[in-house]
Amino acid sequence: MKLPLAEFAKEIGVSGSTIKSVIKGTRSMTQELKSRVFAETGVIFVDVEKKDEGKREPLVYTKQDHQAFKKESVFNERAAKIAAGMAAKQVELLMLAASRPTVGKSLPIFTALNLALEKIKNEYRLEKHIDALLRERHATQTKYYTVKELRGNDLLAKQVDFKDDPKLKDEEQVLLSKTVGWLPTKDCFNIAWQNRELFDQLATCEDEDMTEEQKARFEKMGAEMDAEIDAFLPVELRRHGT
Repeated sequence: MKLPLAEFAKEIGVSGSTIKSVIKGTRSMTQELKSRVFAETGVIFVDVEKKDEGKREPLVYTKQDHQAFKKESVFNERAAKIAAGMAAKQVELLMLAASRPTVGKSLPIFTALNLALEKIKNEYRLEKHIDALLRERHATQTKYYTVKELRGNDLLAKQVDFKDDPKLKDEEQVLLSKTVGWLPTKDCFNIAWQNRELFDQLATCEDEDMTEEQKARFEKMGAEMDAEIDAFLPVELRRHGT
C-alpha cells in the first residue's frame, strides 16, 4: 500500500511542505533529511555529478527489501539501552567540554540539549509513549491543583489530563497525577511559568519608587522570560503576536 505524502512526512518527523519542496526540486535534501529517510525506509541517496546523470543503473529496492530492513534494524529493549548508553557518553563529553573554565558554556549547552530532545520527541510524536513508559515505572507525582492554576497553564493541564468543567470554581482543588522524569523540559517550563506569573503580578503593582529605567529593565526581563517559556512550549500552545 502506498503511503500518502503527508503521512510519510510525519513518519520521518518533517513537514509535508518540506517533502513537497524536495520532490519539486525547489529544495535540496539535507544530510539530516537523507538520514531520516534512510532510517525509515532503508533508501540511500547517492550524490551524482551532472556529467554522470542517467548513466547509472537505478538501485532496485522492493517492498520486501524494505520490510526486511525494518525487521533487521529495529532495536529491542536491550539494544535500545546500549544505544542510549552510547548517546549518553556523547552528551557527557559535550557537557564536560562546555564546563571547562576556558569555555564556560555549560548552561547554554544543557539548554540546547534539552530543546533538541524536546524537538525530537515532538517531531516523532513520542510523548504519549514516553508517558506510558514513565507510568509503567511508577514515575508519577500526585498532588492537588487549583482549578485556576490549571485553567491558566495549558501545558500543565495537558500533563495531568485535566478535564475542565464550567461548574468548577477557580478556588476548587482537584487531585491529579502527572509523569515526572522527562529530562527536565516540562519541569523547567512550569518553574518559568510560575516566575512569569510573579512578574505579571509585580508589574501591575503601583510602585511610585520605581524609576522609568527600572520599569524598562523589568519589562525587558519579562520579555526574555516569555521567550524562554515559548521555547519549551509545543507550537500549538505558543503565544502568537503577544
